[in-house]
Amino acid sequence: MPKKKVEIEEKEQILTEEKKIAFTAIEQQLDELNGIGKDIWRLREKSGKEYKCHDRIVKFLKRKGFKVSERYKGFKTAFRAEFGEGEVGGVDHPNIGFLCQYDADEATGHSQGHNLVTVVALTAALGVQTVIKFATEPVGMVTVIGCCGHPDNVGKILMFEEGCFKGIDFLLTAYPAHYTNVRPHFVGSQRNKIVFRGRSRPEGDRPWEVANPVNAVVLAYQNIASARQQFKEDWLVKGVIAEAGSKADVMPEFSTMDFITKAPKPIEMKVLSEMLQRSYEAAAMASGCRFEIEPAVKEFLCNITCPRLVELYKHNATLMGFTFHHKMKAFEPPDDIANVTTAVPTLKVFYYSGSSAELGTDEFSRYAGSKECEFMSIVQGKALAMLAIDLMVSEENMKEVFEEHQSELVRLYESAGIAPSEVTPQQ
Repeated sequence: MPKKKVEIEEKEQILTEEKKIAFTAIEQQLDELNGIGKDIWRLREKSGKEYKCHDRIVKFLKRKGFKVSERYKGFKTAFRAEFGEGEVGGVDHPNIGFLCQYDADEATGHSQGHNLVTVVALTAALGVQTVIKFATEPVGMVTVIGCCGHPDNVGKILMFEEGCFKGIDFLLTAYPAHYTNVRPHFVGSQRNKIVFRGRSRPEGDRPWEVANPVNAVVLAYQNIASARQQFKEDWLVKGVIAEAGSKADVMPEFSTMDFITKAPKPIEMKVLSEMLQRSYEAAAMASGCRFEIEPAVKEFLCNITCPRLVELYKHNATLMGFTFHHKMKAFEPPDDIANVTTAVPTLKVFYYSGSSAELGTDEFSRYAGSKECEFMSIVQGKALAMLAIDLMVSEENMKEVFEEHQSELVRLYESAGIAPSEVTPQQ
C-alpha cells in the first residue's frame, strides 16, 4: 500500500467523524488548492493592485458554492465569502473566519509568502464547508475574508474600521516563516508628525518677540535624547527633523519632526507617549512656539491572545503531522491584524515553512512557489479546519475562548486607562 495512503488512513482512525469529513474533502481538492497558490505566486501583484488575484480567488469560491461580496466595503481588492445557513453568531451558530492575503512585494515578489496564506485559508474553509454541508442541523457559518494590501501595511486596520470583520466570532490564520511562533506578541506602534509653528518678527526692532520653530525642533530632539535614559529596553523611539527651513537667513514659519514609537504593552505605550509629549511641550515653552501632533499613519495596537485557541491549534497541528520548530521571538513587529484582535478572538501563527530562508528575501520568495512549501501550507490549512471544528462542536471551547478574550482585553487596555470600547469600533 502506498505510504501516503497509509498515513491518511492512520489519521482518519484518530479523527472524529466531522474531522474525517473535512480531511477527506481537503484531500480531494489538493490540486485545485495548490493551483491557486501557484497562480498567485506567479502574478506577484503589489499591495493595492491585486486585481487579478482577487478575481481568481473570487471565481474559485463562487464555483465552490460560497456567496461572495466582491470589492468589499469599497476596498477594490478585498472580498468576503460566506457559506452556511441559519442564524449566525455566538456559541449556538458560530461564524468561523479565515484570512486570505495575496499581495506581493514589488521587488522581491512573495517574499512574505502571502500566496501561501491564501492556500491555508482556502484549505481550511473548504474543509469546514463540507462539515456544514453534511450537518443534519445548522452548525454555523464559514467566512473567508480577502484582505487588501496597503503600502503602509494598514490594510486590515482600514477594513476593521469599516466593519469588514463584523459578525465573525473567531478569526484564524497562519503565515509561513523560517521559524515557528504559535503565540506572537505584536508590539504597538505610533507614527506622528510634530509641527512647531513660530512667530515672525513684528514691525520695529523687537527680536525678543520672535519665536523660531527651528529652535523648537532642536530642543525637542535633545529632550527626547535625554529622556532615553528612562526608556525600558524593549521600547523604541526613532525620529528625524523633517523640515526646518531652506535658507540660512530666513526663519521658516514652521518646522516638523517625524517620530515612530513602539512598545509591547498599551500601558507602556501610554507612558512613552506622555514622555514624548512633555519633551514637545518643554521645547515649545522654551522657544515660545506652538506645536501640534498629527498622526502620520494609523496606530498599530497590541494584540489580544487566547491561550485556548493556541492549545487547540497545537493539538490539531500535531495531529496533522506538523513538527514544531520553536525559534520564537520575544516580540514580533507591529501587525495590522492586532487591531482586529481587540474585537474578534483571533489566532495568527507563524509556522515553519520548511526552509531556513528568512522572510523578505529573494530566497524565501523562490521557495514560496515550491511544492514543499505548498505541502506545509496544506498541513496548516488542515490544522485550522480541525481547530474550527473543535470550536463549532464544543460550546465549552467557544465560551472559554470568549471569556479569555474579554479578560485579556480588559487586562491590557483598562490597565492603561483605555476603555475597550475605544479600541473596538465595531462593538
